[in-house]
Amino acid sequence: MARTSTFPKPTDKRSMMQNSRHALPAEGQWDLLTEHDLESWFSCLWVSTEDGNEIARRLGVDPQNGTLCDFQTAMQSYETSLEELIVWVGEHSAGWSTILTISGGTVPPRLIEALSADGQRVLEAYYVEEADPGKLLYTYDREYRGEIFPPSSPGGWMEVPEFEAHASGLELSDEISDAETFDRYMCMAGRITGRFIDRAWFASTRTLYHVPHEA
Repeated sequence: MARTSTFPKPTDKRSMMQNSRHALPAEGQWDLLTEHDLESWFSCLWVSTEDGNEIARRLGVDPQNGTLCDFQTAMQSYETSLEELIVWVGEHSAGWSTILTISGGTVPPRLIEALSADGQRVLEAYYVEEADPGKLLYTYDREYRGEIFPPSSPGGWMEVPEFEAHASGLELSDEISDAETFDRYMCMAGRITGRFIDRAWFASTRTLYHVPHEA
């Protein structure tokens, strides 16, 4: 499934941030997931708030009960149990936080509803090797709005048309692999949130939480 990104590389990081609707990552998103052993199973949320404590409370956990750690430490719990939800929570970009699921499958819909309450936006991306080729979903203010995907041609149909401006150059086709398709979903998420997954993202320190079933 590994590949080399077919997207051109940006030459000016400042212009990339100023024009995030048309930005491209410096490195292929799928390449980075593969390098960090996330290519067989990946589940991540982006929430439109920088308040990590509030995210923890909405997940049903005490913010003081988390463990501050790096990615390598968090990955020691990777898929240790399908029964226990373990998430790595922290900053992503200005106005956005990220929730990387480390173990326990995807975040339940009831928790995504809670995270999106009071006018928050939640993006959910997941990929399961040989089971689900991946999706990028959007929930706003407790309401699921649909799946975000680039159209098959410029200006083509999108289930969530408000993100049409973020799809330029990412059009899908039957000729590309599931990995390439999911890479383009991740590019959409990066454009919407103003930051792609990058090496600094993986080098960040965030908080590991064990989310109880009754949350």
